[in-house]
Amino acid sequence: MTHYADPELQALAERLDSDDPGIRRVAVLGLVDSGEPEAAELLVRALKDPDATVRQEAAKVVDEFDAQDIADSLIAALSDSDEVVRNGAAHALADLKDPSAAPPLLSALEGSSDPFVVAGILRALKPLRVRAAQAPALARLADADPRVRREAVAVLGWLKAEDNLSALIERARDDGDAEVRRAATGTLVYAAPERVGDTLIDRLGDAHWQVRCEAATGIGKLNYQPGLEALVKASREATWQVREKAAEALGKLGSTAAIPALGACAEDPMSNLRKAAIGALGAIAAPGCQPYIAMALDDPDPDVRKLARWAQSKLDAAA
Repeated sequence: MTHYADPELQALAERLDSDDPGIRRVAVLGLVDSGEPEAAELLVRALKDPDATVRQEAAKVVDEFDAQDIADSLIAALSDSDEVVRNGAAHALADLKDPSAAPPLLSALEGSSDPFVVAGILRALKPLRVRAAQAPALARLADADPRVRREAVAVLGWLKAEDNLSALIERARDDGDAEVRRAATGTLVYAAPERVGDTLIDRLGDAHWQVRCEAATGIGKLNYQPGLEALVKASREATWQVREKAAEALGKLGSTAAIPALGACAEDPMSNLRKAAIGALGAIAAPGCQPYIAMALDDPDPDVRKLARWAQSKLDAAA
């Protein structure tokens, strides 16, 4: 056993060698308060403890350490037999956010076939934005497991590379999993509007409402004016969340042609939709918005009234 100069750390190391898993669990908690750099070495040992409850305790506290120091152990813990340990390791890996952790992650990805492990590694690679992650992420877009495809889409979206765009459009249009389509649709906003705008309009017709929400948001973010008619149509559909996102996007487009549709939304029984509509009307700030904003000044929801006062101030300023 390694001997540590710090007496407290040495005592914790000895407790981690105890035959009693309860003592080892308590020692893990002591590592968090140690403050010594070498405590990470002992946490790695705890992550490999033969007792699952000790590994669980270690997985719960990994966020308190410099995860880069224990990256290899966290990658190994993704394959742990205990779900709590696996989830803790995946969460800690996602918090690495240090490009120097990329090589062990990429190496582990190359030799992994377990969907949970692969998804966890991809999730950790996403914020690193290393170009070396592009090829393995593209390859994983064909994975049978939708969790893996979702994380691969996220990696490619964060890279914001032009040569990934066609693959992301394909996932947005054709993937059999709605969450993958939603994620892919959300990534498209890094591209030029003329490259992805028509795909976003197309996705407003997706069978799943969350994909339609993402598409509406994307059209607004890109200020894609050809999407106006499709957003107006979406503002009248059955799912109120889609109507809300469509109303917000119409406000970003800023066209007076959207005022009647937004006025209808401003009279909806759903207060969230009324807020979105009044916010959009305030952003447009054209004379035709006045009747709807005036009506909202007496809305039963205080948040709607607050937005209406803001929207009225925008109208007054425009006048």
